[in-house]
Amino acid sequence: MFLIVILYAIFASTFTLGKLVLAYTQPIFLVGIRMSIAGALLLAYRYSFARANGLFDRKYLSYYLQTMIFTVYVPYLLRSWALLYLPSSKASLLYTASPFISYFLSYCFNIERFAWQKLAGLIVGFIGMMPMLLGNATSGACIGIFSLPSLAVLIGVCAQSYGWIIMRTLIKELNACPIVINAVSMLGGGLAALLTSGIIERNTVYITDLVPFLVILTIIIVVSNLICHNLYASLLKKYSPTMLAFASFLSPLFASLYGWLFMQETVSLQFYITICMVVIGLVIFHCQELKELNSSTARPKLTKA
Repeated sequence: MFLIVILYAIFASTFTLGKLVLAYTQPIFLVGIRMSIAGALLLAYRYSFARANGLFDRKYLSYYLQTMIFTVYVPYLLRSWALLYLPSSKASLLYTASPFISYFLSYCFNIERFAWQKLAGLIVGFIGMMPMLLGNATSGACIGIFSLPSLAVLIGVCAQSYGWIIMRTLIKELNACPIVINAVSMLGGGLAALLTSGIIERNTVYITDLVPFLVILTIIIVVSNLICHNLYASLLKKYSPTMLAFASFLSPLFASLYGWLFMQETVSLQFYITICMVVIGLVIFHCQELKELNSSTARPKLTKA
C-alpha cells in the first residue's frame, strides 16, 4: 500500500510540471517529444541492459496498438490541452473519476461483478464531480453548462481506464513485460502525437525558451514516464485496475499542495466539496470491494474425499 501512496504523490506532480512546461511549448508537440524520448529510453534499457531478445509477440499487436492509443495518445493530448485552461489541482481532481470508470468498464468486460453498494458509490462520486464540471475554465469554452477542458480531461480518463484494462490483460493473462508494454506504447503514441503536431501546430513556435523547456521536460520524463508508468504497470500484477484507481483520490491532495507551493494557485470551495463527495463515494465503493474480497478468501476450499 505504501507504494501506491508514493505512486500518486509522484503522479500528482506531473500535473503541476505539465502546466509549467506549457509556458514554453505547444501541447501536442509536448506529448509527442516527451513520449517518444521516454519510449526510446525504455526500449534502449530493455534491450541493452536487460539483454532481452525480440521486441514483443506480434500475435498481440492489436493489444499493443490499443495501449498506444488509449494509454498515451488520446489521454495525454487531451490533458495537455486542458492544462492550458485548468488549474493543475482541478485537472488532477477530475482524474479521480477513474475508479468509477474503471469499474464500469471492468463490469462490461466481466472483470468485476455488479453490486448495488458499488453503484451507490459511483452515483455519489458522480454527483460530487458535478461542481468541478460546471464552467470555471479560464477560456470560457463550454458545451452548455459544462467546461470543455473539464470534459476533455474526463474523456482522457475514460480512454486511459480502458487502456489500463488492456495493459492488465497483456501482463496478467499474456505474460507480457510491463517495461516493453510501456516502451512500445509511449514510442508509438509519441510518434503519432508528433505527426499530429506537424499537422495542427505547424504554424506555431514549438519551443519558445529551450533551457527551461529541457529542464522541466527531463524531470517529467523521469518522474512520470520512467517511474510512475512502470510502477503502475508493476502494481497491476498485485492489484486490480479498480483498486489502483481507488487510491487516485490522493492525487488531487498532492496536486493542490504543489499548485499552491509552486504556482500560487488558489483552491476553491468547489474543490473541497467535490473531494469530500468523491472520497465518500470511494469509501462506499471500496467497502463493498473489501466484503467481496473477504468472502472469497473465507470460502472453504474443496478437498478430495
